[in-house]
Amino acid sequence: MTARVAIVRCQTYDPAEVAEAIAAGLELLGGLQSIIPANEKVLLKVNALMEAAPDATITTHPSIVETLTKILKNNQDEVFIGDSPGNPAANIARLMEKTGFKTVAENSGAKILNFHQLPTREVNSPSKNCTIKTLRLSAAAFDYPNIISLAKLKTHGWTLYTGAIKNLFGLIPGFHKSQYHLKAPQPRPFSQMLVDIFEIVKPKLNIIDAVYGMEGDGPSAGQKRFMGAILLSTDAVALDAVGAQAIGYQPFDIDMIKIAHERGLGCGKLDEIEIVGLTLKDIARPDWRHASSAHNITRLIPPWLTFMLNPLKNLLRVDPVIDQTKCRRCLICFRSCPNKAITNDGQVTINQKLCIMCYCCHELCPYKAIDLKSSPLARLMGVGPAA
Repeated sequence: MTARVAIVRCQTYDPAEVAEAIAAGLELLGGLQSIIPANEKVLLKVNALMEAAPDATITTHPSIVETLTKILKNNQDEVFIGDSPGNPAANIARLMEKTGFKTVAENSGAKILNFHQLPTREVNSPSKNCTIKTLRLSAAAFDYPNIISLAKLKTHGWTLYTGAIKNLFGLIPGFHKSQYHLKAPQPRPFSQMLVDIFEIVKPKLNIIDAVYGMEGDGPSAGQKRFMGAILLSTDAVALDAVGAQAIGYQPFDIDMIKIAHERGLGCGKLDEIEIVGLTLKDIARPDWRHASSAHNITRLIPPWLTFMLNPLKNLLRVDPVIDQTKCRRCLICFRSCPNKAITNDGQVTINQKLCIMCYCCHELCPYKAIDLKSSPLARLMGVGPAA
């Protein structure tokens, strides 16, 4: 069966325009009831990375969440909204209020799920991953079989791109996230773990909010960028392939897309994807700025060469550095660092010898107090910002 991706024009977050766009997109996919039956429980897995206002382009816009909730309610479905943010000590109630998801729930009759308060279940890696053999997921991943991934189109310093598949990492709650960064300190094995989650969860529908996305040093410290579209598909791999191509990546530049395609979990080849509605050319932004990341180069090193080239990789770095003039000592970075490379001794500092360049600190800092600094070799190869 050919994978199908719907691209619909949506130039603002005005509720009427969003409702028209999503209705059109669902129709292009065969209608909602061909995907989600009536009278079902549905979990909307939003991107609620951090406490951020909707216009910051960090989280899924609440207008899209509310529109979809109302469509599902008209289908007689019971709707739940949930995520686990990157900061394991986050105040979930306050975060849901700041992002606008609490208001969505109040207006539409949906219910907020706090993944940090739900039980977890440990499951074996479906790919028999030798690096991460088991995964501890929120019970929500199993209690709500009708999951819709509502992602935001953004660049990402670690995985280069974040969309429908990466959005599911939020089903790992709280402090468990840092354990997986530590077990998989390189993007390729980390992406294998992300695809494992995707294979376990199998969302029924995937939607990417690309009205405004983020370019540059995403997923939180980049810049807002207009695209004017919403992307929908029942095939998360195909959806991410189209999303990645739209912002200047070849789909297989992104490890998780390549791995998922090779496992037969979806289609990552553009010439095998049926794009309906707008064309890819209509939304393509080849000048979309990518994240400052040494992984833009190190991902090209074959696994069997990785050990031999480790000394070179140590010279090819883009390191997080704390700007002390902006740091408020909230200690989110300190608590979230998987390798305990951050210390708090009068001022917050990063030990670069311990840093694994996962960029969790950069991603989660609410004050944008963590800059990325390129090594001389990285600058020579055109990776990352200047020192």
